Amino acid sequence: MTTPVFEIGGVSVFYGDHEAVRDVNMTIGNRQITAMIGPSGCGKSTMIRCLNRMNDLIPTARVLGKISYHSENLYGKEVDPIEVRRRIGMVFQKPNPFPKSIYDNIAYGPRVGGFKGDLDGLVEETLTRAALWDEVKDKLKTSALALSGGQQQRLCIARTIAVEPEVILMDEPCSALDPIATAKIEDLMEHLAQEFTIVVVTHNMQQAARVSHRTAFFTSDIDEDGERHGRLVEYDETERIFSTPSDRRTEDYISGRFG
Repeated sequence: MTTPVFEIGGVSVFYGDHEAVRDVNMTIGNRQITAMIGPSGCGKSTMIRCLNRMNDLIPTARVLGKISYHSENLYGKEVDPIEVRRRIGMVFQKPNPFPKSIYDNIAYGPRVGGFKGDLDGLVEETLTRAALWDEVKDKLKTSALALSGGQQQRLCIARTIAVEPEVILMDEPCSALDPIATAKIEDLMEHLAQEFTIVVVTHNMQQAARVSHRTAFFTSDIDEDGERHGRLVEYDETERIFSTPSDRRTEDYISGRFG
């Protein structure tokens, strides 16, 4: 593994009295793609939202244990969650461009952050990095909502990287896209991993196998009271997870015996 970016130790996440995720331990390396896979309801999205404190926005949510970002406690009292989300950007399952022009979608974050440089150049550079410039360069002033679903998702990725985060979190970024658009997003992810640390939640095991360096398999356990809790079963190099997993539950899931 490369130099750690996140170190997750004994993390459990509650929504009210319900323990949605229990005792997760894992380390996420720099400029790698880490995939989180597992059946629905096993806590993958809950876990990824812990990495940029998105769960703070849910009144009943609380996170126990420790998540370190470059050895600093991500949940320390002195840590500003807004700054956390600037450094650790997020792309959601459904493309969510602002109801503005393509140009203004990219320029929004830098403007809010007080960017004083060449905004036109920044927009072009960012769209180029997101493999979208050639498709939209002649219609920058048109509404982003007029783009196709795949283009909208790449625009959302471009909007995320425009403020120069270090980490990009992706929560099932291709679930609403067709195979051609999905392939473009996967190509983009592999390209962006040269600059950014990427964590992706996906139900598509083939996608995890294609693009990620390391894979975490989550599943659900049911306790003696009948309560369901998400658990991290196994976390290893992707090739090993898909060829010689160490836990029978992982093997059963990737071979299609359940899930």
